[in-house]
Amino acid sequence: MATFPSLAPDQPVDVRNVVEDSLPTAVKGRPGRYSLVINEGWRVLYAFGGMTMAAALRAATIELDRGDLDLISADATYCQAIPAGPVAIDVEVLRRGKRGAQVLVRMWATDEAADSGEHDIAGNDLVVTAVFGSRRESPYVLSGVTMPADAGTPESARERQPSPEPSPFDHIPYHHQTDWRLAVGRSPSELETGPSDTARTVSWFKFQRSAVRADGTWEPSVMAVPGDVLGPAVVEGLGRSDGFFLIISLQISLQWFAPIEGEWLCQHTRAHVAADGFATGSAELWSEVGTLVGLATQTALLQPMKLG
Repeated sequence: MATFPSLAPDQPVDVRNVVEDSLPTAVKGRPGRYSLVINEGWRVLYAFGGMTMAAALRAATIELDRGDLDLISADATYCQAIPAGPVAIDVEVLRRGKRGAQVLVRMWATDEAADSGEHDIAGNDLVVTAVFGSRRESPYVLSGVTMPADAGTPESARERQPSPEPSPFDHIPYHHQTDWRLAVGRSPSELETGPSDTARTVSWFKFQRSAVRADGTWEPSVMAVPGDVLGPAVVEGLGRSDGFFLIISLQISLQWFAPIEGEWLCQHTRAHVAADGFATGSAELWSEVGTLVGLATQTALLQPMKLG
């Protein structure tokens, strides 16, 4: 059983800029090698999985250096938890085509001495594959889903509330970086009653410090942060009558459909299955104006925990 370390309620946490904090630095003299320090502000127990995936995608985009190609899809496999702190990133462009490219990224935690990326052997704490492509006009158009009718607006949704009993979940550094509001789903006090009839949540998400660029759109790679959102739907479906548990990402897949405009993103999250210690689900990501901008699928390990 995992133990969750508590963060003191009065411990200060800086509000960070996700675009700046996910930008790696190329290591001089080492083609394809990058370094980055994951700020403590992006920590849950370890560095938030969506943040490490975003940093890997930034490295892939920089190494590919193709302004004519957009992120189409990506798959992240979490082999080892990455703590907040220095990481090294190794990027390999698998294919450079006229209208598309594929890129492989490996990220691993380092100590201070290795932050320059001088190690010859790449680690595999996080492995990401990304597909880039050139979007074009096509006669094949299909929209099979619609924005949930009960999403409401960010203003009508409920702001994040503390747990009914003292909990380290109330003092997670990562929570200081986002404004997360629940439109559909139970409050922390209601979760104590046990399972729900539905394993579904609808929430609104924005970064406390904007990810919107000068052209009015988000840096595409940081969609990985709100895409890492399976937890609320799993907890909604299972409840917490049997105590707290960790939801540890094993794999996250993302698809990009349209640029993200505006500060807010709507997350329509479903937990499809929880069994045998694992959970799998999906999240539709919608802009404020009702455009489906992305889709996330996620598989996670369910780990019982005690507070400490």
